[in-house]
Amino acid sequence: FSGHLLGSPSEVTLNVNLGGGFEQGELLFYGRTAHPLAHHDWHDGGGVGHGVLHLGAQAHAALPITSGERLNLVIWMRSRARRREAGCPMCGQTDRLL
Repeated sequence: FSGHLLGSPSEVTLNVNLGGGFEQGELLFYGRTAHPLAHHDWHDGGGVGHGVLHLGAQAHAALPITSGERLNLVIWMRSRARRREAGCPMCGQTDRLL
């Protein structure tokens, strides 16, 4: 794997397959090493409408697709305490958060 490892600015992340018709593009999950602990194959693990719920801090990566187009809905979920502590994950502001 030569891509970028991700960590979401959330406590929990929901990633839902909305379709697009693509090949490959598995979602890998890592522990404290460079070797994946688990992976989710969008084709074997559920098609359109199926999703993966995972800890936001869990290191993960989406492998490149080999053909087609991937369309996913990603929702970052954060508690009120976390929002007040860390602010908006995009701009860092805390004064206008719900």
